[in-house]
Amino acid sequence: MNFNYFKTILEETKELAFSQVLIIVLLFIQISVVTRGLGTSNYGRAALVLALVALIFRTFHSRNSEVTLLMLKKHGKNIYSVSLLFDIFIGIISMLLCVILFQSSINTLFGDYQFNTILLILLLSRVIQTLSESSKAVLTFYGKFKKFALVDSVSNIFRFVAIIFLFYFEKSIENYLIGQSIFSITYGLFGVFVCRDYLKISDISFKNVKEYLQVFKLDFYKQRADQLVGIIPQHLDLIILGYFTDFSTVGIFRIAKRLVEPINYAITILNPYVQNQLSREDNDINFKDLIKNFLIPLIFVLTISYLSFGKNFIEFLSGKEFIEAYYPMLILLMGYCTYLATFWIRQLLLFNDLLQHHVVSKVISTVSFLVFSYFFVNQYGASGLAIALSISMILQKVYEFYIFNKFTKQTNK
Repeated sequence: MNFNYFKTILEETKELAFSQVLIIVLLFIQISVVTRGLGTSNYGRAALVLALVALIFRTFHSRNSEVTLLMLKKHGKNIYSVSLLFDIFIGIISMLLCVILFQSSINTLFGDYQFNTILLILLLSRVIQTLSESSKAVLTFYGKFKKFALVDSVSNIFRFVAIIFLFYFEKSIENYLIGQSIFSITYGLFGVFVCRDYLKISDISFKNVKEYLQVFKLDFYKQRADQLVGIIPQHLDLIILGYFTDFSTVGIFRIAKRLVEPINYAITILNPYVQNQLSREDNDINFKDLIKNFLIPLIFVLTISYLSFGKNFIEFLSGKEFIEAYYPMLILLMGYCTYLATFWIRQLLLFNDLLQHHVVSKVISTVSFLVFSYFFVNQYGASGLAIALSISMILQKVYEFYIFNKFTKQTNK
């Protein structure tokens, strides 16, 4: 391990790192309040409601920041204003589709939560949150990691305070959804505020929108295909579990997944750094050094921590009612650590116009997830779903690593 390299990475990402550590601390406190307040069954129902919303919005708009980032790299002009307009347009389409689905028979698979004013507020807030994708792209492109971290931190603090305050008066699914809505509104609007120097209303014209769509569409379609084929393991896992088991088991799996999600926060720290390096002309990032000197030591520390303190932490956080989440959590840890070790491959493929290989890897992940879910969920419940999800993540990353090696050999000829 090269400590100087480790120190350099931390120095480059210190604002994001501090932000994500703060978010993780708030997340664990929030999980404790929500799980103890709602119990396994209602927590499972709330998770299913949010799963449907995430399913639709992520299918149509997730990672749109990467498309905008590519446009900034290729064309180098200010497209922020027009990009925001497109964010809103896609967000409204996603919201309308959610309204239709929540009022259809499919709602029985997503917590069977009645469509009401609270749910409408949640959907409108998600439309506002779509603005954050363009903001993240601009901040990443210009290396404004401090502002990136500020948007993340402020939004999560607002959600944390809202949920703590609301649950003090009433511990309900409705108040949990209001807390999530406050996060989405803050994330979207504060991101625009931070990027206001790049916002020029005069840039919005029929000509500019038309040019934007013509240049934008190919990368956008690639990104949508990439998201669509991977949406099943990411968000339908809870639905599959809910179909075969009950809301309580969904709640158990959800807490297990939430406890390994801090690994994703590590990726959130590193992704903008990797994207910024790849978007530069010199492109001097060495991925072997990143793995050996940063990712492997980090994975080792995480694994020891989860094995040593996981069970006690679950009981301390959510009570004995959720202790069954321990083994699903450890199983998911294997998949998430594999993802952490190889997350950068996707960025390399993205910036070399090879995202179609990531689409193939998502197909592999989806098919394997469905197959293994069929064999394991009925018999092992939450642990069975964790097995299926981890295997699918590992197979996906094995294929991506194969493509990376192949690409590296071709470019070095």
